[in-house]
Amino acid sequence: MDSFLIPALTTLGYSFPELLACGIALAMLWTAARPGKPRQLGLIGAGLMLACAVLQLALGLYQSWVIQAANAGAATEISVIFARLGIVRMLVNCVSLTGLVMIVWGLCGATRSEK
Repeated sequence: MDSFLIPALTTLGYSFPELLACGIALAMLWTAARPGKPRQLGLIGAGLMLACAVLQLALGLYQSWVIQAANAGAATEISVIFARLGIVRMLVNCVSLTGLVMIVWGLCGATRSEK
């Protein structure tokens, strides 16, 4: 378990800025934005991005664990696992980008001038 601690902390360190930024964005939208559809879109978008950041952290920890737990003859097995992880990461990134689009959509709705 001690050999897994350093890679786990490294993975957490790389994920921490995104997790912190998404958490701050959610807090700001929850407390400072005016109620309405733009705020709701922003909250949903930031929530999606936070959930994806947590999922990416979990995937990174799982990948580190697979590397630590691998034995010498498992190269083919690891390559299959990493290929599947790559597909999952791509899908998670697509969901995260959907969250970003929702935030921008809400921002555009909030700043649009009513005529």
